[in-house]
Amino acid sequence: MVTIRVTMWQLSLVVLESRSAQMRAETKAVRHACQQHPFVLGIADGSLAPVVFVRWVVQDWRYLLTYVEVLEELATLAPTEEVTRYWNKLAEFTRKDELVLHRVYAKRFGISEQELDHAKDAPATIAYTAFLRAQVKRSYAHGVASLVPCGVGYITLATELAKGPLPKDDRYADWIRSYSDESFAQAVAWMEKELDGVSGDESELAATYRQGAQHELDFWEQLWTGWESV
Repeated sequence: MVTIRVTMWQLSLVVLESRSAQMRAETKAVRHACQQHPFVLGIADGSLAPVVFVRWVVQDWRYLLTYVEVLEELATLAPTEEVTRYWNKLAEFTRKDELVLHRVYAKRFGISEQELDHAKDAPATIAYTAFLRAQVKRSYAHGVASLVPCGVGYITLATELAKGPLPKDDRYADWIRSYSDESFAQAVAWMEKELDGVSGDESELAATYRQGAQHELDFWEQLWTGWESV
């Protein structure tokens, strides 16, 4: 007979590890690939060609238009009025702050408002936004699980970049400051807490989370390599 001794400390770690923490751990390799992606490293040291960064300005703008829609849909599905208010708050923040920030970046990189407003989705953007729409239609829980990897990915890599010397190009330095801001971190923390509390099939939610994380990596790769017009 084999006796396995488990200390109360070890047991508490097992019990206290949240769903969001487990999902973070399971997708650590994908986030690391994002952090080490040449596009992100080019922002970090300021070597990224502006014409390449412009792809992020335009495509993330396109992504965020769907992101806002999904936030608003989650607000209608939320289990309590308090949660509904917070999803609407995030939608309003995205619309009035983050999308406005993208217009500012567009101007700083020589993109006209007309060009931004008439931009088309690139293939990875189409796949990512279709994924978000599909998941929120499945259920509230799937919608939450699909969104969280985006916020986790950005706050993780931006916080890491903020530890080192900022690039001399203020446009890239401002990007790092924006996504490592404490208010952004607090929003992501709230979303993870909401993910911890939703009801749903664990394997399905984990699969949705992994897909969301992979879409993040695919998005960075698209920005780096470019794409054929669709």
